[in-house]
Amino acid sequence: MRYFTSDTHFGHPLVTALRGFLNNGRLRAEYRDVWQTQGRAAAHTWIKQYVRDNQTSFKAICDITRHENTIIGNINETVGRDDELWILGDLSYRCTVEHTLDCLRRINCRHLHLIIGNHDRNFRLRSNDALYENVFETIDDYREIDMELPVLDGTGKPTAATTRQTIGMSHFPRLSALAEEHGNWPENWNKFADVAPTTEGWLLYGHTHQGIPDGTDPLSVNVGLDAWDFKPVSEQQILAWFTFRHADQSK
Repeated sequence: MRYFTSDTHFGHPLVTALRGFLNNGRLRAEYRDVWQTQGRAAAHTWIKQYVRDNQTSFKAICDITRHENTIIGNINETVGRDDELWILGDLSYRCTVEHTLDCLRRINCRHLHLIIGNHDRNFRLRSNDALYENVFETIDDYREIDMELPVLDGTGKPTAATTRQTIGMSHFPRLSALAEEHGNWPENWNKFADVAPTTEGWLLYGHTHQGIPDGTDPLSVNVGLDAWDFKPVSEQQILAWFTFRHADQSK
């Protein structure tokens, strides 16, 4: 079985805090209340204002250990040792190579693959791939694999029929999406136009931290942790999602 995820952000205080992994129970409850009553964007604004008003830092208020334990635990409960796990970028940030390796070695899967994200600075110099050669079988900026996917009709829309087809994997949504206006975090999509995929076919991506799997178009899906309850998504789930979207749009 193949599984996919993105944006684990091991060691990253900002993302850890924005996801609600806070080390103070009262603050965590207040943040959750703002999220539930006003939405995620309002919660992000609220916690950032809290940090400014209290002259503190995200590192001081976040619970990185619980954040990492949750992600790694969910992976190990979902992915088998002999399965494949594709991590579509932003593996870690603001931590050492040793800490990143420690997190990866806690994942009970022998077939790990990495698609490089904007925060994966260790991988921007490809000579550094050797640091991770004992944990990743492949490291790429972009990769294509074959998967069971819906057949497209004459207008390019998905149908209920399926067949094995090629799908791309990138940390970023496709280039055409970066030119559009988006209200989702992060806000700097256009900054990565030079590395966004130009493919017009099927695409898996991360980066946007969307709270739902909806892709930027009918042929793409967001596999980021924030969209899948902090769990990896299987190729069967991806096919089911595309099929569901087709059925929903046909009504």
